[in-house]
Amino acid sequence: NIRLTPKEFDFRIIDSPSELRTLILDKNSANNQANKSRLVAGYCWDWISKKDPEAYDITFPQHDFRMRWNLTKDGSTWIIAPDSVNEIGCIHTCQGLELDYVGVIIGPDIRFENGRVVTDVTKRSSMDRSIFGIKTMLREDPQEALQLADRIIKNTYRTLLTRGMKGCYVYFCDQALHDHFAAQLSPARPKISAGSWETARSEAPALFREPEVPPGPRIEAEVNASAKFVEFLPLYSLKAACGAFGEGQYAEESGWVKVEGLGRLNRNMFVIQAKGHSMEPRIPDGSLCVFRANVVGSRQNKIVLVQHRGLHDVDYTGSYTIKTYTSEKSFDRETGEWQHERIVLKPINPSYSPIVIDQEDDFTVIGEFIGLVKS
Repeated sequence: NIRLTPKEFDFRIIDSPSELRTLILDKNSANNQANKSRLVAGYCWDWISKKDPEAYDITFPQHDFRMRWNLTKDGSTWIIAPDSVNEIGCIHTCQGLELDYVGVIIGPDIRFENGRVVTDVTKRSSMDRSIFGIKTMLREDPQEALQLADRIIKNTYRTLLTRGMKGCYVYFCDQALHDHFAAQLSPARPKISAGSWETARSEAPALFREPEVPPGPRIEAEVNASAKFVEFLPLYSLKAACGAFGEGQYAEESGWVKVEGLGRLNRNMFVIQAKGHSMEPRIPDGSLCVFRANVVGSRQNKIVLVQHRGLHDVDYTGSYTIKTYTSEKSFDRETGEWQHERIVLKPINPSYSPIVIDQEDDFTVIGEFIGLVKS
């Protein structure tokens, strides 16, 4: 939706889901709309119709509203399937697709309280694969988990809200959020003059602009298969990354990160978030780092992600660290081979001490640092 014509872009906040549905049905049936208006919603409702086709997934009894998800029935043809206007799409079915008009149900996973727009990952359906692993992360590192969940939720709605090329209609489950954004729309201008995308964004309510997230790289809940390991890399927690690439265990990614400027991507590459200040200024605290697993060749003086059972790093919970690898060796005249005397994992920040490993038992280099994800 970056090439709007001089025609008006129709943006409205709707008072009920039933009214939203009626509006989309009317737009879709109009002679000049070519069956390109649909309803979408945040993934806050379980997909119960998957097992019971007669059941309804999204219901608002007080508004006489009930509809089913369209999650697998039509796949990539969701937009053009005639009957799909009677079903609701989600982040996993509408990415990369364009509509004339989109009706968006903003679920209870985002609300307005104490003067701020806040997100609540506990309101997402447990069936939403974009938040798999978040509960484990909440136990291990609550701050990182909440920041990641906040980005995923806001990026979800950013995607849903920008599917319409001619108009977007929004229903908020949270009344306070409804009132907050309704107050920002000028009563004299229910429609937004959109000679350009930048004009439309500057005059639309804040929810229609870039999501309110701290400056950082683009993280998506899910991306098309064709973009994985081509434009996007999986984001893992430290524990998940070490399990997947160090122990060969299955690990669910926490999201997908847009990666540019680091050469050709491949399936050995992944993203984790650095913690602490020991590798500054090269790796700032909180930055997203790209690593490549299955390291071959010399590791000497390379920055690596390491797992060691006896290792303790004040910046990380568990037996993980990111440091510069150096190996001190001696020549064994009897065997004619070089032997490791010790491995030193060096910080860049001189305020931190190196970590010395005298034995390689249970010592694993998980990946080699490739670079930082650009904001």
